[in-house]
This record gives sequence, C-alpha cells and structure tokens, in this order.
Amino acid sequence: MGSGSLAAISILEANYKEDMSEEEAIELAADAIQAGIMYDLGSGSNVNIFSITKNGTDKKLGYRVFNNKMFKDESLFNFENKKVEVMKKQVLEWNDIKITSKVIPSSNSYSMMELI
Repeated sequence: MGSGSLAAISILEANYKEDMSEEEAIELAADAIQAGIMYDLGSGSNVNIFSITKNGTDKKLGYRVFNNKMFKDESLFNFENKKVEVMKKQVLEWNDIKITSKVIPSSNSYSMMELI
C-alpha cells in the first residue's frame, strides 16, 4: 500500500486473531485497506481483494468502492495552455544560503530550535 500502510497496519494489529474464518479475514483486510485509503491522500479509492486458499484464488474487484469522483464532466477541468511571463528570476548557489539556529528557552523539559 505504500504511504497508507501505517493506518492499514494499525487495523491489522488491533483486530487480527488466530483461526479467523475466510470471511473474517477478508473483512479485516478490507478494513485495513480502507483505513489506508481514508487516512492517506496518496492512496486510491476502492478496495480489491484476492483471497488465496488451497482451493484456488478468488478475485473480488471493487469489493468496496468509495471516494467516487465528484465531477463526472471532465470538460470542467480543461484549461487553456497559456504561457506565463517570468517577471523576476534569482539563482542561488548553496554557498549563498546561510542557516543558523538558536535555542529558545522553554518551560517544558525539552528545548526548541528555531531556524533563522
């Protein structure tokens, strides 16, 4: 799943149990994938399940579908390809960039750093 995997793994760790039925395992996997999708903008929008058992493979495409497109009319997003004039250009070299830091006093048990 990539970037949605943290949310997915938390669902798996919280809800996995030994001797789950195939149906329970499918629901757990779907819940985990859905959590990954819902809590990560980079993840897709529907859950596909492949159940692999000793009897074969069962492909369940579109097992859960949500986050459907709000706009069906793609022409709403056709923008003219216009060029924009660059008004000012400044090129910096790494030597030109200065980063310093200072400790900010804090009432907490830790200190904060501020980049200047």
